[in-house]
Amino acid sequence: MVYYRMQKNLFTMLDGATLTMLKLLCLLLVICSVQSLQLDSQASTRRPRVTKYSKTTTAPGGTTEPATERSLMTATYRLQTADETCILLTVDALLDISYVTKLNERADANTFVPNNANVGGRCKEGDAETLVLSFKEFSLQFAFAKTPGGERWYVENIKLSYNSSARILEHAAKQGRRVTLTTDARSLLFPTPVGKSYSCPDETVVELAEEDANANSGHRAKLYLRQMRLQAFMYKRNGEFGPVWHCSDSARARSEAAPVAVGAALAIATAGTLVGYAIWRYLKVKKVQYDTME
Repeated sequence: MVYYRMQKNLFTMLDGATLTMLKLLCLLLVICSVQSLQLDSQASTRRPRVTKYSKTTTAPGGTTEPATERSLMTATYRLQTADETCILLTVDALLDISYVTKLNERADANTFVPNNANVGGRCKEGDAETLVLSFKEFSLQFAFAKTPGGERWYVENIKLSYNSSARILEHAAKQGRRVTLTTDARSLLFPTPVGKSYSCPDETVVELAEEDANANSGHRAKLYLRQMRLQAFMYKRNGEFGPVWHCSDSARARSEAAPVAVGAALAIATAGTLVGYAIWRYLKVKKVQYDTME
């Protein structure tokens, strides 16, 4: 009788502990989900960062001075095949290049992509196209592709090529070499349904780097895109953009997926904790039973 009474009390204590732990885990799950939603909401409403596109900048002495001689304006770049427009881009674009000088110091040089840049590239009725903008000593290439099902197009790669002896890089070390900067191989930029045009009035920053160069000595660049509208795989005689696909639509799709991923991870962690606790409880009860019988 004493043995069964002790065993009953032990199960009551363990059930109470289990219930308490379940309540704590549920509370933790709710708190984490709410925080993830709040963080995601803040990310989607974040203001664009102010860059060289600002009309004025503040000098170290506190005075204001012009940031650039060019005000914000968009240029149109059109790639045609026969009488059809296959790629159309309107944008205000700026390149900011970071390089190592002859004194082994980091320096920056920037240049706008001019309105009269030469437009070239390749258009075929397939799943790959390229747009090349050539200006001064620079060549900026956009490589387009489609998703496996052909429902969306995207920018697979952006490549910037130039000579290290370019006029704006006169203090760069290792003059006379060909420099090629690219986006990350895993990047998938501006995914848009086929037949629609990607539109983003806010500033978009694309980072480029040398593939096999040392991080400390290699060239790097940032491509600033403002007031951008872009469409590939068009094949339109009138050369007009298709329906708009806003960049906020892509951001919203990512933000809606984030809480689901967080919730799934928490559910897996909770299940693992409960399974571990159940195993511990089983072994503990068995040990108590064995000790009581002795």
